[in-house]
Amino acid sequence: MNDKNKRFRRLARLIAMVGLLSIVVVCVRKFMPGSERMSSETYFGFAEGTTEPSLGVEGETVAAVIIDDHIAQERALIVSGNVYIDYTLVQSELNSRFYWDSSEALMLFTTADQVFEIGVNTSSYAIDGESFDAGYEIVKTTSSGMFVAMNFLQQYSNLHFETYESPARVVITSGSETVTTAEIRKDCVVRYRGGIKSEILTDVVAGAQVTVLEQLENWSQVVTSDGYIGYIKNKYLSNIEETVRDTYYQADYSSIRLENRVNLVFHQINYAAMNENLSEDIADVSGVNVISPTWYYLSDNSGSVLSYASASYVEAAHNAGLQVWALVSNFSEDVSTSTLLATRSSRQTVQNYLIEQALELGFDGINIDFESIAQESGYDYVQFLRELSVLCRKNGIILSVDVPVPMDYSTYYDREELGIVCDYVIMMGYDEHYVGSEAGSVASLTFEETGIQNMLLEVPKEKIISAIPFYSRVWYTETLSDETSTVTSEVVTMTEAQELLAGLGVTSAYDESTGQQYAEWTDSEGRLCQIWLEDASSVAARAALVSQYELGGIACWRLGYETSDVWSAISGNVS
Repeated sequence: MNDKNKRFRRLARLIAMVGLLSIVVVCVRKFMPGSERMSSETYFGFAEGTTEPSLGVEGETVAAVIIDDHIAQERALIVSGNVYIDYTLVQSELNSRFYWDSSEALMLFTTADQVFEIGVNTSSYAIDGESFDAGYEIVKTTSSGMFVAMNFLQQYSNLHFETYESPARVVITSGSETVTTAEIRKDCVVRYRGGIKSEILTDVVAGAQVTVLEQLENWSQVVTSDGYIGYIKNKYLSNIEETVRDTYYQADYSSIRLENRVNLVFHQINYAAMNENLSEDIADVSGVNVISPTWYYLSDNSGSVLSYASASYVEAAHNAGLQVWALVSNFSEDVSTSTLLATRSSRQTVQNYLIEQALELGFDGINIDFESIAQESGYDYVQFLRELSVLCRKNGIILSVDVPVPMDYSTYYDREELGIVCDYVIMMGYDEHYVGSEAGSVASLTFEETGIQNMLLEVPKEKIISAIPFYSRVWYTETLSDETSTVTSEVVTMTEAQELLAGLGVTSAYDESTGQQYAEWTDSEGRLCQIWLEDASSVAARAALVSQYELGGIACWRLGYETSDVWSAISGNVS
């Protein structure tokens, strides 16, 4: 019996030891770092070897592209030691000032003071008609698409690149960015995800520098100098600090500024003889320092321009202390703005003509008022203004552009780029409600202020000019027999609106939601009539926003629509 107890106790101890050993093994497995590695080819997206059959040909190496904090979907090519980046990637992430002109099979690249005309699959390019040789192909085409030489790109972009092998990759970093950096405290590994069981991407040695993307409780996401993006335990990081990367290239987009805020009024000129009325038209105007006559109209798709311009008008305006910014519009049924803007030669015809006119007639600025730009033409529209800005900058001519109030559907206007290349960006703070819309204010105070706030997200405040209306709309809502309704409207000037209400004996009341006087009545045809009035009070409220947000100025559409008291309302609120 005693022997049986001994054997039982020994068996129990054995079982306990085995159990304890099992627990130890489980714990060791649970807490021991994993040693499995992810191949570099797999990590950088090369499923089989380092070359993708769809890109590489003999003599070309396909390379992955790492930009700051991510691996790009597009690939690069390395040919004879030169790195070429996919054009779509260049456009979307690296430098949008490259522009492919399919009409003339040219790559254009625009800087602050030059337009490069770059041939394809050749080392030659031209500036102002003079030919140069880069010594390598700047733009290269293959069966897989178009590529831009990284050497040229780096020369005119605020970025730096390095190449690495096994597998081939190009690591691109943006200059002037504020990043968090850290020093590796001791040799360790970078893992694919934050956890000791995650696959190992690469090894890093003590003293190496990494860029920290995100710091978590126990792990940090980092980028190594050779392009691996993964996780390191926080205990291996030291000297964590904010660092500003070196500036590799800084474009000098100098701008012309008026000494004081711009106080501009648009002057509608429908035929040449109207220029003679300038002195009469501005007789009661005060505080204005810029007048913008509607002088030029695109007249055909090849770039011809109809002109009502007048040298005597410029002289008279200057004598009255006014700068002249000649307005160019695209309001013509004979012109396809999309067709014109898509062709280099047509753009140049317009641009060169406007510069010649400015130099000949002596006006101070050019105002581009191209409206209803199609979304697919946004790319060409911005390029037109880039090219024109080069000519204006060289000749000391102010360039301004009229753009609609920022909306999600109009991002293709690229207001941020326009705010760089143009001297002033004029936000047309009207047409909140328009022909064909429901009845409402042409420009409520909220509409104007929200537009300004959104513009400030993209354009420097000193370059923003807030344009306000001197007109209102009378809205007519007619209810039909089937209980549907039709809405029509007509534009009235400030004086016409006041006379209309006085003649009807209708009294307006302040509408807090729009910041305007509002009136409604029923006419003899049984229609509901509504008007949100523009007057000196509404103008003053909108002008006050210019000072409140420290904008570059104010503009008013248009001369002759106003009552005389608006000028003191503007001057009293725009200083």
